[in-house]
Amino acid sequence: MNKMKNEKYLIVGLGNPGLEYAKNRHNVGFIAVDRLAKKAEPFGKIEFKSEKRLNTELCKTQIGDTEAILAKPQTFMNLSGESVSKVADYYKIDPKNTVVISDDANLEIGQIRVRFGGDSGGHNGLKSIIGSIGGEFWRVRIGVGENGQIPLEDYVLQNPSADEVKIIADTIDKTTDYLLESISNNSLENHTIN
Repeated sequence: MNKMKNEKYLIVGLGNPGLEYAKNRHNVGFIAVDRLAKKAEPFGKIEFKSEKRLNTELCKTQIGDTEAILAKPQTFMNLSGESVSKVADYYKIDPKNTVVISDDANLEIGQIRVRFGGDSGGHNGLKSIIGSIGGEFWRVRIGVGENGQIPLEDYVLQNPSADEVKIIADTIDKTTDYLLESISNNSLENHTIN
């Protein structure tokens, strides 16, 4: 049986723009998409470019035979859907070929959960995207854990500890390896990685 050519994908990392947020737990989506861009380009550095009309920074690359648009919305987390909707419309990418990478305080540090569809799980960035393009897209959640003594909205806007940074970096590596392999092979599926 002949394998069909893979369709175009939009891979979105969620985070907040600005240096003060760059290393926050809430920005693991940005960090993951940056890492994915480095791994996806075998012939040199891929650079994200600001696309003001789409409220995003983006770059284009290939993952196997699949064209991929990598995006980092610049609207701040709670309005991520505005940017994702514009990028998806402009590049004519179906929601089912949209992958959104975000932090998840409900998952322990080091856990990864890949799911198609579902609700926001209380994540405001996902909530905004669901409001803009509907819920039929892929979610890749990277665990950042939680601290019951600190309000969640403060916790996710803090930088992780040195020990957590190493675990999160390893988790992002596993996440990007999984996405490169599964998108290249057209085999993205619900999956949990511990």
